[in-house]
Amino acid sequence: MQLLGVKYDNLSVDEALFEIFSLLEKMDKANVFFLNADCLYKAQKDQEYRSILNAAHLLLPDGIGLKLATRIFGGRMKENCNGTDLSPKVLEKAEQLGKSVFFMGGKEGVSAKAADNAKKSFPRLKIVGDASGYFSDTQSMIEKINNSGADILFVALGVPLQEKWIVNNRDRLRPKICFGVGAFLDYLSGTIPRAPSWMRKLHLEWFWRIFIDPKRMFKRYLIDGFCFVVFAIYRRVVCNEKSKIS
Repeated sequence: MQLLGVKYDNLSVDEALFEIFSLLEKMDKANVFFLNADCLYKAQKDQEYRSILNAAHLLLPDGIGLKLATRIFGGRMKENCNGTDLSPKVLEKAEQLGKSVFFMGGKEGVSAKAADNAKKSFPRLKIVGDASGYFSDTQSMIEKINNSGADILFVALGVPLQEKWIVNNRDRLRPKICFGVGAFLDYLSGTIPRAPSWMRKLHLEWFWRIFIDPKRMFKRYLIDGFCFVVFAIYRRVVCNEKSKIS
């Protein structure tokens, strides 16, 4: 599905999982990223980031905002494949297949706590390393990741930094799959509480995120979100753009 110059893979959760592990078996190296409305808006202003998203081996749809944007342009998003919900399913499948993972990102101690909690949920999962997202020596970080022998690397540095970091260092990074997972490690570690299930079912998780982190999320969801909706409607009505299926 092509939307405002960015092409995402319009898949269900089950289809996304199948494609991820197909890439793991077939590709020497692959990048898996997520696209939400905020990412799509950032990509309008950042050509490098837009090119990175379009070059991803798999770009998965994330959130009610992207679903709304897709509808505005006449398309239909199959399912919300957001990283916070999909990543645990990836860990479960990795446990079943004996694949190893490395967590990198978040403040000091977040990735380690995320690894501890992942082991509680998936006792046989091979977690071969973790590291904070605050580091100054990129080469040492890459060596740590490579020496772990990880099959799958989860990078949680926030967008677009995590995608740019992965792509700019991909030639040196050995894991077969690199994920850009945003706040997933914060959720997995318990650093950020997840919205109650009833709010998620009503697509109100954005409101919860504003409530727990108003300083950062107010601008993202209300100011930037409003600007994006206006921008999308303008492009659809005035410029007569439509989504494209390819």
